[in-house]
Amino acid sequence: MGFGELKISEIDKSERKKLGVDIPVTLFRLIRLIGMGKLLGDSSGAALYTVGKTVGETLGVKTAEELLKLVEDLKIGIPKVVEMSDKRIIVDVFECVTCSGIPNIGEVVCHFEAGLIAGALGKILGKGTKTTETKCWGKGDKVCEFETLLF
Repeated sequence: MGFGELKISEIDKSERKKLGVDIPVTLFRLIRLIGMGKLLGDSSGAALYTVGKTVGETLGVKTAEELLKLVEDLKIGIPKVVEMSDKRIIVDVFECVTCSGIPNIGEVVCHFEAGLIAGALGKILGKGTKTTETKCWGKGDKVCEFETLLF
């Protein structure tokens, strides 16, 4: 089995008796924002969206409520559904792990989160999805907002 085939239940195990399971947000952002950006360049956003969508499809959540709880339990952020219809769902995420507090760099940076939402909602609803981050700390906003189109 390769590392790409691991499940959450398998990677959730840790042998870190002293340091525990949490890592500093700074370390996460070094890998995510700087490392992935240097490694993948301009394609990092699309790659992270694709990875997030794949992960979202395999989470095993059955309802939108389960997805929201998981996003908060994993400390990705504090999600709130702003709008839900047959055509679109808008979710705000407060205290986003990727960007909350970063300076305005003129672009959205939460591509993985957008993909995760798209993948999970698509699986839950049995529909095609495309999620776009419309607000982000990286654009000077104080919340991340994700608009998912359903088709």
